[in-house]
Order: sequence, then structure tokens, then C-alpha cells
Amino acid sequence: MDRVFYWKVGLITAVVLISGWLLVPTFYYFKLPPDERNQPEKLEAMLPSWAPGAKTRLNLGLDLQGGIHLVLGVDTDTALKAKVSRRGDEIVEYAREKGVKEPRAKAEGMKVVFSAAGPEDLDKLRKLVLKDFDDMHQVGSDDGTFAVSYKEQVVGNLKSEAVSQALKVIANRVDRWGVTEPVIQKRGDNAILVQLPGFKDPARAKDLLGKTAQLEFKIVDDEGTYFQELYEKLKKDLPEGITVQTETEGGRARDYLMVRGAKVALDYERAEGPGGTVLTPPYLTATGDNGRAALEQLVEAGGVAMPEERELGLECIPSKLKRNSCEGYRTYLLKSKTELTGDSVVDARALMDQSPGAGGRPYVSLSFDPSGARDFERITGDNVRRRMAIVLDQTVNSAPVIQSKIAGGRAQITLGSLKPYQELVDEANDLALVLKAGALPAPVTIGEERTVGATLGPELIRNGSLAVAVGVVLVLIFMVVIYKYSGLVADVALVLNALLIVAAMAAFNATLTLPGIAGFVLSLGMSVDANVLINERIREELRLGKTPRAALEAGYGRAFWTIFDSNLTTLIAGFVLLNYGSGPVRGFAVMLIVGILASMFTAIFVTRVIMDWLLIGRGWNKISV
Repeated sequence: MDRVFYWKVGLITAVVLISGWLLVPTFYYFKLPPDERNQPEKLEAMLPSWAPGAKTRLNLGLDLQGGIHLVLGVDTDTALKAKVSRRGDEIVEYAREKGVKEPRAKAEGMKVVFSAAGPEDLDKLRKLVLKDFDDMHQVGSDDGTFAVSYKEQVVGNLKSEAVSQALKVIANRVDRWGVTEPVIQKRGDNAILVQLPGFKDPARAKDLLGKTAQLEFKIVDDEGTYFQELYEKLKKDLPEGITVQTETEGGRARDYLMVRGAKVALDYERAEGPGGTVLTPPYLTATGDNGRAALEQLVEAGGVAMPEERELGLECIPSKLKRNSCEGYRTYLLKSKTELTGDSVVDARALMDQSPGAGGRPYVSLSFDPSGARDFERITGDNVRRRMAIVLDQTVNSAPVIQSKIAGGRAQITLGSLKPYQELVDEANDLALVLKAGALPAPVTIGEERTVGATLGPELIRNGSLAVAVGVVLVLIFMVVIYKYSGLVADVALVLNALLIVAAMAAFNATLTLPGIAGFVLSLGMSVDANVLINERIREELRLGKTPRAALEAGYGRAFWTIFDSNLTTLIAGFVLLNYGSGPVRGFAVMLIVGILASMFTAIFVTRVIMDWLLIGRGWNKISV
């Protein structure tokens, strides 16, 4: 056997070992009682030290472990009426500044009716509105009044924006509950799908999701060393439930605190100061499941008193793999006083800086009502070069630096320039959405509600497992009966294929649903097709009188492109389902895509290595097909 063959064997061995290693947390996950599976700290405590983290596992979807399924309807018309009313007040304030006498606005549904002191002032007001507010258009007039409303395209954008704001608020709240693998998606034009696996209290869910939120602006205390003192005391005392873990990064050993399955570290940020690069005050980060709860627990029981008139602020560290999900949290030391609330924010938009030298860098433009404008001018004047935290639902969404006193009711929030351009654009859009999402922008109603009982999950799991077992056994028997020893080789590849699929799903912390199980069985059945094609091709070559070795070469070589083309078309269908589907459909698509990629590896590569070993290494003089 040549060196390349041994490299192939080594690769297959490594893949098998890594797959088994990735499945260790999943094995222990299913050993836990059902009511403890959504508690990451329980799983973390059971895992061996050499196993991957508790987050590297399969999760059970709503249909398998029970939970709550809600479809929330967003009353976008109410949101639009509120927006129209606020725009009327804004226009009146603007008209007074421009010298219009006694401008008045009255909201009537989707339009605003304006009046003024006299015909000349009314005409001046009309011209101001149509010239300086290009998102409005006139829809009627009467003696001494005229009416305007938003343009049709703007109406569509505002309604869509209202749903997006509601989605942001709801995602923030669900994340704070610690629900494993929730599904929060926009459905249709004005509805939001919320699935909460393992959540058993529908009344509480409806109450929390429908409650209005509060957007607050608070000043960050960047001078205190509270988090450093807290971390050092915890590391020294190690209260019950807290351990120290040491890891090597960049050739240097670094300590972490392990709390409730989360890894807590003491970090610093580099910032440019008058004298060059400086380090900001230390803060804590907690990555992994239950990061928020871990940080709150440390602050509560750490034995270091929180400075007077200060409070804990937590910011989500967005997941790189899953939208509307956090892979951890970081801390801020906030002044307790709320300087300004979201009630004063009139509008916020993500724009591009087109000034010379800016290079189209994104920023966020926001405007306040008259009262908010006065407060914002005072706050920014008193806190130049300090950070102002934007807090939604008790979560810090951003903490930009106040560069100078800001007057006029309009402000710009500039973003850091060290990130890739698209990340900055996404960050600007998300921040603008947060600034407008201080509360649910419109009433939310429960359009659909289903509660999956705890007894239904195990029943579905048993039925699904039985279906998988029966399907796989029948396929294994079929291959051996029809293709004898070559069928047995295909069966080995089939078992390995199943291992790879499950390991890949665990590595991505995927959620297993009943349609996902169906996709798993379908993937296994389809993976055998490749070996059927190869074996039939080998039979044809043997009938032509070729030697077993030549027949093997021709069988694999000529069947490859047929296999590739058939799998490619299925892959395309899978990506379409993944892109446009939702919930269980996406679970089916993910399982199908992973299964196809795994089957290409096992059915072509692995079986070829085994057959080469049998013909060359073991001296077979025939192929039993």
C-alpha cells in the first residue's frame, strides 16, 4: 500500500474519533431527566473534563420536548397612527421656528389636518410641509385647513419597521429568560412566530411578551474598578459553585471563572486617548450558556459592595452563527440615574457619511422631541468624552462616546472603524432599530396559541427513533442481500454516515425536530443510492471481462459525476428550503444538507478506501457484487 492510502486511513480515523468526541455532551444531555435538560449548569457538571462544552450538543425542538407556540399579531395601523400624530407635532414645532403664526395640527386616523392664523400663514405652512417633509403628500383641503399623510411607499416601510421593532423587543426578552433554542421569526406582513421549547407557562409568556418595554439613556462610569475588585475576590475565595479554569492563549496562560456553565473573564478595551493608546476600566465577560445569569449571580454574591448610585449593565455579545441570539454578555458600571427615556426619541436612522474622507462610513442619526432635545443638550454638555449607554429592557445595546455638546434636537452616533464595513452597516441598522424600539411600537395580540404537552414529546421521540431504526435496518439488510460483501462495505459507510450527520448537528448546536428526524432517515436512504450506482457500474465492467481492479477503477470513476449531479440538485433544493422556510422546515433542510455532504464523503471516499484495502492489502481476486 502506498503512502497516500495510509493518509486516507488516517483521515477517516480522525473523522470518526472527532465525531465521537463531539457527541459526548449529547449523550450526557439525554441522560438528564427531561425537566433538567434546559439547565446548562446541570449538564456542565456531568461532563468529563476532556469533553467539549455543554453547548456542543443536539437540542430538542418544540415538537419533541414540549413548550409553547405563539403567533403574535402586530397592530401596525395603531403604530402608523401614532407616527402620524408625532409627525404633526414635529411639523408644528418646525413651522413656528420658520415664522408661521399659530400653526396647529390635528391627527385624524392616517392623516394630519393643519390650520394656521390666516390664509397667508396657511399657504406658507403648506409649502413648508411639501418642501421640507418629502415623505408626506397632500390628501385634501378645506376652508382654512389642509390635510397630509405619508406617501404609500413610506406607509409600507413604517409598517414593516413596526414589526421589526417588535421583533427586536421580543427577542431581547426571550433571551433574558434563558430559553434554549427559541424560534423568533417574522411571519407574513404583520405577525411574529415565537416558539419556546421547554417553557411551560403560557400565561406568563403572553404577559411578558405583550408588556411595553422602556428605553433608557444612562451614563457609564469608566473610572470605577468595581469589576476588577470583584473578580480578584471571587478568584481568591472561590465560593460554592465557582471554579477556576486555566487556558493557554497565544502562548500565555489565562485564568477564567466557571460559573453555571459560563466562562467568565476579566477584560480590558484599548482606546485612543490624548497620550496615545490606553486601556479602559476592566469589565467582565461571560461566554457560553447562562452567561447573563452567571454575571448577575457573581455581582449578587461576590462580597464586594456595588458603588453608591451605580448599577450593573449587561450587553449581549451577538452570536456569529445565529441571529437574535447571544453567545455571551459583558458588563458595564452604569450610573443609576436615568438621564433620558425613549419616549423623547422621535426618529432614528442608519445613514452613510458622505463627507470628504469619511468613505461612506455608516452612522446613526437620531432626533428628539422639543423637551428631549433640551435634556439631551444638557446631558451631552455635562458628559463630554464619557460614554452614554443605550439600555433596552435592562440590556445595554450600545455605549457610544459623547464627542461634544449636542444642541438642536438631532444627534449622530458614530461607530468604530476597526470592524469590516458590512458589520458596521449591520450594527448601525440594529442600533437605529433599538433606538426606536423603546417599547412595543403597537399593541400585540395572540393570533395563535398551542401548548405541546410534556407527554407528547417522549411519544414522538419513541416513534421517531423506531422509524429511524426500522428504516436503517431494512436498508442494511437490503444491501447485504443484493450486493453481498460489497453491500456489507456500503453498510459500514452508512453507519459512519449516520455518525457524521449527528456529530455535525451537535457541533452546530442544532435543534432536532420531528421533520429533522425525517430528513435524517431520508438522507441515509439517499446515501445508499451512491453505492448502488457504483456497484451496478462495477457489475457491468465485470461482465465485459475486466479484472476486479480495473472494474473497481471504472465503477468509481464513471459513477462519480452521476452521483455528484444528483446530490447537487438535492443540495440546491435544501438551500432553498433553508432560505425561505421557517421552524421545522428549516430543521428538515439543515438535516438534508448535512446528510448529503456526509454521504458524499462516506459513500465515495470511505468505501473506496475499504475496497482498495480488500483488493490490494488483503489480496482479494474478485469483487462480490
